[in-house]
Amino acid sequence: MSAQETALTKSLDGILTRRKQSGFPLLAIDGPFVSPASDFFSNDYLSLSTSPLLRELFLSKVLSAPRLFERLAHFFQSPDALLCTSGCVANEVFWSTVPQPGDVLIFDQLVHSSIREGVRLSHIPKDKQYKFRHNSVTAFKQCLEDVLKKHNKQIVQGSGTVFVAVESLYSMDGDFSPLEDIVRTVEELVPKGHAHIFVDEAHTSGVFGPDGRGYVALLGLKGCIHTMMHTLGKAWGHRGAVLLTLPTVHKYLVNYAKAFGYTTAMAHMDVHVINSCLDIISGPKGQELRNKLSHIVQYARTHLGGALRPFPAQIITLALVDSDRAAAQRSAELELYSPVIPLVSPHAVELSHYLIDCGYNASAVTYPVVKVSRVRVIVHAGNTQAEVDRFVEKVAEWATAKNQTLSQEGKPVGEISGEGRGTVRGRL
Repeated sequence: MSAQETALTKSLDGILTRRKQSGFPLLAIDGPFVSPASDFFSNDYLSLSTSPLLRELFLSKVLSAPRLFERLAHFFQSPDALLCTSGCVANEVFWSTVPQPGDVLIFDQLVHSSIREGVRLSHIPKDKQYKFRHNSVTAFKQCLEDVLKKHNKQIVQGSGTVFVAVESLYSMDGDFSPLEDIVRTVEELVPKGHAHIFVDEAHTSGVFGPDGRGYVALLGLKGCIHTMMHTLGKAWGHRGAVLLTLPTVHKYLVNYAKAFGYTTAMAHMDVHVINSCLDIISGPKGQELRNKLSHIVQYARTHLGGALRPFPAQIITLALVDSDRAAAQRSAELELYSPVIPLVSPHAVELSHYLIDCGYNASAVTYPVVKVSRVRVIVHAGNTQAEVDRFVEKVAEWATAKNQTLSQEGKPVGEISGEGRGTVRGRL
């Protein structure tokens, strides 16, 4: 054993080697950040991180900026706002601190891993944590009814709270929460004052709703949701997050959440940049970018769908979104569009390597993050139709070659199972 090698490093190296041999990708953060090809993979939905306008606004605000948390609370029309260093931190801080021993939690089975981690550290014991089938209102209602019967003494007759955790847009499949139905069910079944609905708006902040205020604002449910988490990365083009919640919750978190007592506060530079991002997102330029994003997303979905239609699902397919007819109709009424387009394939690692060779920063998402592997395409306001056409051409080239290879090897090319949703997810 060398001087640099220890029992621990040897053990970890063995695990990494076995992971690679099993066909799972090894992630790295030391690769080239700037790609010669167009970006179809970052979460920079509105292309703000490369915006010259954002740089100009930032430089003009360095010496004079209002208190950011007050401005964010006003923008989101929330009674209070609490800044955090990231969306993951915000989720973990809330869930590890706010729920009390007599409370219960109901959550969508695909909520983000940072919510699960916060819950793991929380006062809520495992026998009071309940998950329901992803985006199923029927399953949610049944779960809630069972919870209220089982915990009648704590909730209905006592001082306990039913916490509900969902996301607005789920980033692995690109589908939206049936939030209106969930809120309606909670209001019908849970005694007034005994529910707390938490919505993670990481992938809808800046993109949907009036002035980009998010999915909750789009649906007109602001007064029905008790806490929202908006990341200030992704569509905002920077980093950080904000919890929009009640003043009492804010005060409790500041006093009891370890992340606030043992973490360095957000830097002044971050405050100035986020103020500049807010100027763009809430103004005419923000609406222009959202309109461009809507158009290019529809274009990309149409052309990817057409190019991949000839191939069997065992090669590649677009993830099914809004397979429920009522949900699809509601999405059309609200003019919803998901910038996340998963290319579902059991050969996602190969597809990722092919696209990387073509210059794209494509990463495969595999088990255990999802049950069926995929490469997530994320469309941006800054993408052009010509860029989409070139990208679709490369994906189709790979699919054609893969189909021919499997046919020559005599391997059956059939349908994969329809279960393309993960049970444990990570934010990418």
